[in-house]
Amino acid sequence: EMPVATKLKSLYMATSIEELDKKYSKIELPSQNIAMVCKSTKAILQKADLDRDLGDEERAYVLYMRYFTMVQLIRKHRDYKKDKTKYDDTLMIKHCPRVMETLEKLKESLIKRYALLKEVKAAEAKEQKAAEEAYAEQQGKRTPVAKDRPDESSKTNGEPGTGTSSPVPAAGVIRPAKTCISSFELYDLLLDNTLNLLILDCRERDDFFESHLKHSHCINIPEEILSPGITGEQLSVAVPDESRSLFGRRDLVDFVILIDWRSRDVPSVPTVPLRVLKDAIWKWCTSKHLRSEPMVLIGGYEDWLLRYPMHTTYPHPRIPTPPGSPRPPDLGLAIIDFPDLDRDFEQKAPSSQQNSAVGNHGLASGSGNGSWQPTPSVDRTKKPSIPNGPTVANDIASRVVNGTSIDWRDSSADTLKTNIPQVDRALKPGLGGPFGRDVDVGDARSASQRDGRRNSSSSGDDEAPSRASALGQELLDLTKDQLASEQKFELLRERRAREAEEGIREVLQEQEEALRERIRLTEKAMRDKEQEVNDLTRSNALFQQQLQEKDRELERIIRLQEEQKKAEKELKRMREERKHKEQKEKEEAERRKGAVAPDKASARTRKQVSTAGDVSQDRGGQGENSASKHSSPTAWKSSGLSRSRSFPNLSTAVEEEEQRVAERQPDTSAIPGFDRTLKPSQSVETPSPSLSRQSRVRPNDLSNSRVRSISPSSGREIKRLAGLKNLGNTCYMNATLQCLANTVPLALHFLSGKYHADINRESRRGTGGEAANEFKNLVAQMYYNDKSVAPKSFKSLMGRLFNVYAGYEQQDAHEFLLNLIDKLHEDLNKANQRRVPPVSLPPADEASLSLSARINRFWNQHTDRHLSVISDLFEGLLASTLTCLSCHKSSSSFEAFSCLSLPIPHGGASGCYLQDCLKLFLETEKMSGEAAWDCPSCKQKRKAEKRMIIARLPKILIVQFNRFRCEAAWQSKKLQTYVHFPVNNFDMNQYVDHARLETQKRPPYNLYAFLNHYGTLATGHYIAYCRAGIGSSWFMYDDASVTEVVLSESDKKNAYILFYTSVDIKHQFTCAC
Repeated sequence: EMPVATKLKSLYMATSIEELDKKYSKIELPSQNIAMVCKSTKAILQKADLDRDLGDEERAYVLYMRYFTMVQLIRKHRDYKKDKTKYDDTLMIKHCPRVMETLEKLKESLIKRYALLKEVKAAEAKEQKAAEEAYAEQQGKRTPVAKDRPDESSKTNGEPGTGTSSPVPAAGVIRPAKTCISSFELYDLLLDNTLNLLILDCRERDDFFESHLKHSHCINIPEEILSPGITGEQLSVAVPDESRSLFGRRDLVDFVILIDWRSRDVPSVPTVPLRVLKDAIWKWCTSKHLRSEPMVLIGGYEDWLLRYPMHTTYPHPRIPTPPGSPRPPDLGLAIIDFPDLDRDFEQKAPSSQQNSAVGNHGLASGSGNGSWQPTPSVDRTKKPSIPNGPTVANDIASRVVNGTSIDWRDSSADTLKTNIPQVDRALKPGLGGPFGRDVDVGDARSASQRDGRRNSSSSGDDEAPSRASALGQELLDLTKDQLASEQKFELLRERRAREAEEGIREVLQEQEEALRERIRLTEKAMRDKEQEVNDLTRSNALFQQQLQEKDRELERIIRLQEEQKKAEKELKRMREERKHKEQKEKEEAERRKGAVAPDKASARTRKQVSTAGDVSQDRGGQGENSASKHSSPTAWKSSGLSRSRSFPNLSTAVEEEEQRVAERQPDTSAIPGFDRTLKPSQSVETPSPSLSRQSRVRPNDLSNSRVRSISPSSGREIKRLAGLKNLGNTCYMNATLQCLANTVPLALHFLSGKYHADINRESRRGTGGEAANEFKNLVAQMYYNDKSVAPKSFKSLMGRLFNVYAGYEQQDAHEFLLNLIDKLHEDLNKANQRRVPPVSLPPADEASLSLSARINRFWNQHTDRHLSVISDLFEGLLASTLTCLSCHKSSSSFEAFSCLSLPIPHGGASGCYLQDCLKLFLETEKMSGEAAWDCPSCKQKRKAEKRMIIARLPKILIVQFNRFRCEAAWQSKKLQTYVHFPVNNFDMNQYVDHARLETQKRPPYNLYAFLNHYGTLATGHYIAYCRAGIGSSWFMYDDASVTEVVLSESDKKNAYILFYTSVDIKHQFTCAC
């Protein structure tokens, strides 16, 4: 099961799965130091697992494919065969099935993501095109305003001479006519959700990761890659992986903002990194046209830190000192001149009333009679504030808030001129009190009065109060504006503070969610580790149990060998006793012979001669009786020897020995004398040579004895067969041979030697029995060997018969299976050996025969030409019926099959069932258009219905799933749909119309083997799962590795070929033995 990452990484390595496959295709294996290559391959697998957990599917896919390719190359190396176990442990071969399954999931996910990315790009291109059309239509309605700039139509990205127009901005976007932007303006753009921004930070990579502007579209273009003269296309390749996707979409955003540490404008020097970046994307890029000219952040990231620290990832970074900057001067406080406000206050302080008026309005009009009140003492701690001071400061603050530019040369002077009027001190009322200027003021006043009386003019006295009122009103308005600006600034400050708090709260929530997700992943990893430990514990327990069984089996074999030695010793002792006893009898008879009279001896001699002649005559005339008499000792000796291979029957041997001795012992009462010299020569010396000849075991006797030893009657249980070594991409052959070797009726037919009588050496399509003999030899090695077998001779034969199997490329197991059983059938086809040719049935009108009769007729003709153990076990019959929809004329055709190829329906995520595949295979098909049927009745093409019928079911049913589907001329796709299939009691009779076809029902099928395919059509692996009998244990045959397993759903998920049998296992042994 593949772990789920917190977040999938954006696609950055390729745009399609084909482009991604090119990144691992060129791999060469060094000829030396294969051990170091194995360690590197193991590291590749570990890095692939890590990238998969981090969500980098593209890199994980490339590394997994590189690992799998390296494993295949290493297994072909000459040093690999010297120490296979060591290299397998280093390469972690046991993880190959998991890697295959993970690769399939990654490939499926990447194909979907690449398709989605393609759709997104198409949609964005469509939106951009629509925006350009809308903008063009909007510009067409407006009056041309660029008559004074005739050269702009020939610019490309702001540069003349290219002959193409500038890129059209998005509809509704106002392009700012400037190359710089302040921090305030950038903040307003960030708040506008209708605009798309791309912020390019060209500081050093370490500075960027330490602190940068907090925005999803802020990426880093490192200063190290910004070399003068670089183009936009070259920069797209050189940018970091995490920035490549957003950088490639720079032509789709409204504004591009450039940031370094402290630039205030576009640098004039072309080698400065900020200038190099702008020229690369605006001036020297032909594939991506920006909607507007990139803008430089005034003051750089340092200014943004001072104004908006809450909108950065880290507000206190290390700010580097610019190279070559002068050291700031050491200014002492002594050279700073401060105004003496006390002195000015002493000179300008009015009376108490006027002082109060100045505090409120800055200026008050004098009384009409010009009288002055006494001036109280002045408190120095309550100095009046300068009216123009806060007004200027507040005006500057309001400008900062509104984001407008500030020109100190103009605004300061204007403000000071507005706020500080030029007051004629001569017209100001005089100040009383001890300030030292009463006399001067009074003199001036009296002089003025004298001049006024002399000139009869009092306009100066009337003009001063009116001007002071105007100035007071202006100061009041400025004060109101100041208060309003301060209130607005305070509201804005509070709003931004709330936004900062919300941002901090969101960051804390994101960190909390990230920590929770990390805790969840850690707990899941702990559970996975615990599950892995439990699996290892169970696996160790299973291995210990298997080791104990092996030890018990070894002890049993040693015990049987000891018993066999004892039995042979006992048998030898009995034979010596018998020989000694016969010798004594012979000597006793000779002694009795010497004691008899000569006449009686001669008479007895003649009688014995005549008896010997009769015996020889009978032997010559009645050969059958003689042969039958001599056959019983031979049969006894043969049965005894075959039994002595396992354990001799001592009681039977002793009884038969005593019976034979009794038969040979002469009756002294009936025959007083007996001449041993005239006795037939087979009496005493025959058994020993005969016994020695029978002790030489022939190969056929060895096969028969071993076949009997694995039969149920012998008490031995078939557990597993030997594994087959991979000779180089021969897993397709090994898995297929394991399934056929576990087909017990077929295997026992070969092991018993019965196939010799079926070999057809005259068949043109056969091999003269060579394929059958090679198959029998290989199956015998698989049955009688505990270690793995290298099928070199069998592969060489298949390479000579079929050129496609001569090399070491990947092949299809289904095609190999059909070719192999076809050659075995041709070698064992007994139909051509019949002396009497098959009886041809009389011709009959097809329309007059029923469907059942036509099926029986075809089957009889087929079995007359094809009759072998292969056809008897594996062949079934399909009937295809075409029916014209116009005249309802029907036509039937028949086809014998040895493997049923079923289509896979388009199912959901849970997959489908074997029954669904059968229904899809047997459903009625409409034929029209070019596929219409040439109806023999209508004499033209007609729409028709085609229906497939299973007419006969085989004894052993082979089912293959059509997992490989051609999508284009040279492309094929593997269907990963999980097909659920039954293991026991699979009833196929429901798919056969027995009542209509008049056929007998077949017993339920039981699964005894299936073949899995992992990977793709180009790079894959085959593994077989087999069991020797119903209820027996399942074994996984992965080339030379044979492992007992408990069948689970994950083992059945990648099934490709199924093997079902309807023959009882005991009946199989009985028929074969």
